[in-house]
Amino acid sequence: MQKLSRRQVSIVQALYSRHGRKKLNLSICEGLKVCKELEKRNKELISFAVCQEGFDEDLLETELITLSKSEFSKISSSVNSQGVIFIIERPEIATEFESLNDSFSILLDKISDPGNFGTIIRTAKSIGLSQLFYTKGSVDPFSDKVIRSAIGAQFSLQLIELRDVQTAIEMFMNNGRKAVYRTDPHKGVSCFTSQELFENSVVIFGSESSGLNEIEGTMDVTIPMPGKFESVNLAQAATVIMFEYVRRLEIK
Repeated sequence: MQKLSRRQVSIVQALYSRHGRKKLNLSICEGLKVCKELEKRNKELISFAVCQEGFDEDLLETELITLSKSEFSKISSSVNSQGVIFIIERPEIATEFESLNDSFSILLDKISDPGNFGTIIRTAKSIGLSQLFYTKGSVDPFSDKVIRSAIGAQFSLQLIELRDVQTAIEMFMNNGRKAVYRTDPHKGVSCFTSQELFENSVVIFGSESSGLNEIEGTMDVTIPMPGKFESVNLAQAATVIMFEYVRRLEIK
């Protein structure tokens, strides 16, 4: 049975902290689905790969270091692991941008839940966005939990971390954006009828716990809920609004 070197074990263990990922410029990706996706789209970023004894190595093309179950469990964070881990280069996270590549932009403000953040990243990639913006105070988009939730989509998007909402709005306006929409669960124009929602605009989603404060110069946009019950969480709300963009593309 193979073994990881002490250095490799130290690397894997360090990648469960934000500081370790930033210092080493690496991320840990666990699970067959996410590893397959990374192998397909970002194979050149794979540093090394590990699997547990009994894992079907034919499922992946990447060369794997096979560990005993006890050794693998020491480096895995999953209770019911699928038995495979990739260590992959972590892209540098930009703190400014020179251009806007999409017809509209998504800005996430202080999103703390890894599942929500990962789902929104995955959705942004699926609708064809090439950039995603978020503010400081958000969860690390390259943490193992966010990567698992996003199925590795963050490695195929340009992620930009901005200081705060106000700074972000100023940068967007300086780069030609014409309108900023603040999502609100209770008030605002309907995301289904606002004609200019996705036309050279920014749509801001707030944190799970506190949402967004009033922002001067922005317009409120909401998802109509006839049942008068706030039943969608942040990731669901972002998905509904982003796929409204796709629906309009299909109509055109």
